[in-house]
Amino acid sequence: MRVRWLGLICAMPFALRAQAASPAGAPQLTPPLKAGVERLADSVRAFGLPTDPLFAKAAEGALKGADDQRIMVAVRRLVRDLSDAKAALGEGATADELQAGASALHAGVALELVARLGRAASEGQQPVRPVGSSGGRGASGRLVMPLVTLADMVARNVSPAAAVASIEALVNRGAADAQFLALRSDVERDIAAGERPDVAMQRRSASIVKRLEK
Repeated sequence: MRVRWLGLICAMPFALRAQAASPAGAPQLTPPLKAGVERLADSVRAFGLPTDPLFAKAAEGALKGADDQRIMVAVRRLVRDLSDAKAALGEGATADELQAGASALHAGVALELVARLGRAASEGQQPVRPVGSSGGRGASGRLVMPLVTLADMVARNVSPAAAVASIEALVNRGAADAQFLALRSDVERDIAAGERPDVAMQRRSASIVKRLEK
């Protein structure tokens, strides 16, 4: 159940940002907690990091009934992950890419593996064909769905190295968001049927690569 919820959360980075920007839809933060998150947001804003995810994380903790101290620990951990994501993805990364990269890092993916996807997006020569997203790298957050897929696959026990290798091959060939969504769904189904996670990931991604190369 935990894995399924992580997949749903990772699939909705934009929804989390919208919730953070909509006080009517989020639980009320205590005045000390709100002040603490606002001070932290002011600090990270100067470094070019997105601040909406901080308020979303605080609202999530409040909804779960966590105390203010635990919530601030989680928010500070998120700041660290966002900062590391920026170091891995570079100054040109969009806010949504940074949030997706932070999710991948939090799931246990090494910084260098996240950076490897960042390089693939920057160096890829194939045209980007985004489907169902707010946009590709630079103009449209090309790495959002690949990074979301990475976090989700690692949560489903695909090894980070195998997941990154498979996703990198798709990024290099300009795979569309719909193809990453299909990959996640197919791999989840294969794992549920008893296939080893790395094998399912490699087989399903190779099938998509073949179709892209036709």
